[in-house]
Amino acid sequence: MNASLLLALTLIPLVNTPTSDAPPELGKVRFGRDVDAALIAAAAQKKPVFLLFQEIPGCATCKNFGAGPLTEPLLVEAIETLFVPVVVHNNKGGDDAKALERFREPAWNNPVVRWLDASGRDLIPREDGVWNSGAIATRMTKALQKSGTSAPDWLQSAALELDTSAHQRVVLGMHCFWEGQAALGALPGVVDARPGFVDGFEVVDVRFAPSVISTAELIARADKVGCATHVWASTAAELEVARSIVGNRARSLEGSVRAAAETDDLRRLKASRTLSRLKLTRMQSVRVNAQLSLEGADPRSALSPLQIAALRAMEVEQPR
Repeated sequence: MNASLLLALTLIPLVNTPTSDAPPELGKVRFGRDVDAALIAAAAQKKPVFLLFQEIPGCATCKNFGAGPLTEPLLVEAIETLFVPVVVHNNKGGDDAKALERFREPAWNNPVVRWLDASGRDLIPREDGVWNSGAIATRMTKALQKSGTSAPDWLQSAALELDTSAHQRVVLGMHCFWEGQAALGALPGVVDARPGFVDGFEVVDVRFAPSVISTAELIARADKVGCATHVWASTAAELEVARSIVGNRARSLEGSVRAAAETDDLRRLKASRTLSRLKLTRMQSVRVNAQLSLEGADPRSALSPLQIAALRAMEVEQPR
């Protein structure tokens, strides 16, 4: 059997197939149950510990946590491959109760995640009420940094994409939204780019992370590649910024953007026999679609290791 195919068949179940008796509060992550064993493994593997205190069976918040961050494919992969995951049931006796006392955690509490080094010390401060996928992803990247390991690009991108509360929006007009989606999707900080129509013009509706790329920089770079013949801003502040760059080509967005046909979205990605079959996030799809249009760009750079393994397995069957 081809080595790439064997690797994919070996690794993919780790994130896609939880154990059959796994409670919903644990999502799709395969957790250990022995904290000391996890600390020993962390030292041997040079990884931080992902320590979850969870009520099992639990309340709606506990189940939602399992269905949210602990089910997001990229977060599941990160938890299982970049950390040593272990869970303490906060509503049980025995070793679980001893672990609660050891880490001074309350019983019968909502989910709490702590990131530890191999000695059992917190890498980042403990925090209650962190239950959404974006916040968990961001704290994972911070914990990795504190441990002396840089978070991989695919995890940093996942954190940007999942932190939707920080996204901003601008709508850009151009002569061809196929080319525009590809050009804008390649810009750092762009988390989504969707083709559509406004006032009869072809546009790309862009969502972006201002922590990576500012409104001014995004519009300026779009203008340089012919993707800002018109600019529609969704706030008064962004309209002022847009006018400082493109003058009277900027206007306020009134009403909604009419979506283009599904066949007009991600055309380059959909044309790939293998890449189009991968389970990608929206941001990954936009980025891969863009890279396929750039000479010399490698679409694999937007993928996680398990996605790359899956792609290699498919390429055994047919070329990209």
